[in-house]
Amino acid sequence: MDRWKTKVTEMLGMEYPIIQGSFGGFGTSELATAVSQAGGLGMITAKALRTPAKLREDIHRLKSKTDKPFAVNLTLSVSTNIDEMVDVIIDEEVPVVETSVYQAGVYGKRLQEAGIKWIHKVVTVKHALTAEEQGADAVVIIGLEGTGFMSPKQLPSLIGIPWAVRQVRIPIIVGGGIGDSQGFMAALAMGGEAVYMGTAFMATKECPIPDRYKQTLVEGNPSDPRFRDRNLMPVETEAYAKVLEKKGTIPEDKWLVELAAAMANQPVNEKRLRTVLEEGDIEAILDFAPGSLAIAVIDKVVTVKELIESIITGAEVIRRRWSI
Repeated sequence: MDRWKTKVTEMLGMEYPIIQGSFGGFGTSELATAVSQAGGLGMITAKALRTPAKLREDIHRLKSKTDKPFAVNLTLSVSTNIDEMVDVIIDEEVPVVETSVYQAGVYGKRLQEAGIKWIHKVVTVKHALTAEEQGADAVVIIGLEGTGFMSPKQLPSLIGIPWAVRQVRIPIIVGGGIGDSQGFMAALAMGGEAVYMGTAFMATKECPIPDRYKQTLVEGNPSDPRFRDRNLMPVETEAYAKVLEKKGTIPEDKWLVELAAAMANQPVNEKRLRTVLEEGDIEAILDFAPGSLAIAVIDKVVTVKELIESIITGAEVIRRRWSI
């Protein structure tokens, strides 16, 4: 364990500085258990369970299979029953919570008072600094190579992470397009204390999505417009600004749908987005966010254990080469 000790592994207690990303429709204990058991930090997504009772059941399910540390994600803009979800998290003594999208200081403080480590996920250095000011224990910064909610101010990791390291004092976890040992080592070399991987874990046998989607990740490449344009096209600044101006002038649920569309770099389709945000339909979610540019390094479907072992084995080779 000492060989891959970082500020994040020491803080959160996992063996390797590898954290599984959140998945709104399928981020359940099935995948999280495998990641934690293999030495990373698995993550249950509260939104995927939909109700506090089901979240509690899924936490129990994970605890019955592993005693390794794990996390729960709370995506504040799209999750319902947030206060009740937090009650469950505290009651079940979840060791780590990741919040995302909105400022989460109120929830972060409450979680920390219960002895829970609080990580906040952002896409800009500005928001990372805000999370630090609010007292977050660590921050995830997603580069432009990632997928999901975007920002007009988002930068590629190669630029954004070194810039962030110069300003942010709390540990930085690097996300966006990472899926192999080279990306893992690059993130640590830039000053990251751990990596955050989503798409790479989607292409594992334990991930509860249809096999045909896993095969799409295997066969895809970063030049494919479906992946390239979805991740690298700048968010339409004017459209994004217009949505922000509407806050408080239209019903919040409608505003959140429009905001999600703008941040996902897609035109507003309220029915489709509600399917994604409220119903947790896996097919709609995978159409909405098919995967990051990590597809460049995904060439087969493997188990979670095999994926993590391949990253660490490859990283050891790189370390030996660097030591010459």
